[in-house]
Amino acid sequence: MVDATQPASMAGDRYLLLADISGYTAFMAGIERDHGVDFSAGIPAGFAVLGELLGSVIEGVQPAFEVAKLEGDAVFAIAPAATLDGQGESVLRRFEALYAAFRARRDVQARSATDHLCTACPVVATLDLKMVLHRGQAVRQMVGTQTEILGPAVNIAHRLLKNSIQARLGYGPYVFLTDPAADGLRLAGAGVEHLEEYPDVGAISGRVVPLGAATVATDSTRAAAI
Repeated sequence: MVDATQPASMAGDRYLLLADISGYTAFMAGIERDHGVDFSAGIPAGFAVLGELLGSVIEGVQPAFEVAKLEGDAVFAIAPAATLDGQGESVLRRFEALYAAFRARRDVQARSATDHLCTACPVVATLDLKMVLHRGQAVRQMVGTQTEILGPAVNIAHRLLKNSIQARLGYGPYVFLTDPAADGLRLAGAGVEHLEEYPDVGAISGRVVPLGAATVATDSTRAAAI
């Protein structure tokens, strides 16, 4: 987590990573349907499953990224831009390794979730991972007793979690690199081009790289194959 001993206010260019467990909302709704909201008889196994999956994401982003906050079903992590600029291939390998570890732990948890009668917990097998990586100015600042990462770039990264990638491209697990992130990492040709538009932050363009594939095609390699 963010170190509260850091200076009260510190601005700089950072990579802003959000790793989100997709399918979480439906999963939690199923737990509430099957178990109700009174957990006096015990915490449903599904909560432990989600803890395991979030733990795999936290382990996977470190040490390149520092975990700033857990946000429900998402991990928000940051890294100084200078430490990752030009390291795109290494970053993508880290994301692939992170996803492989997430999937392996998910599959183990899915098998154990079939040991009881809850119909929600086995749905863990359908949970997946999507990630957004943006690059921009952000401020580390004390807000009350909490250290927060603030700034327009942080807002953009969070907006991008709600996107049309799955609907338009059909991707399951993926990482969306905004243009600033792709340029900084020297990954301007990775994956496929994609554009999102929001009323408050405008048009955000970038590259979508699917996770879990043996190879990641670039625009140039696809063009050569046509």
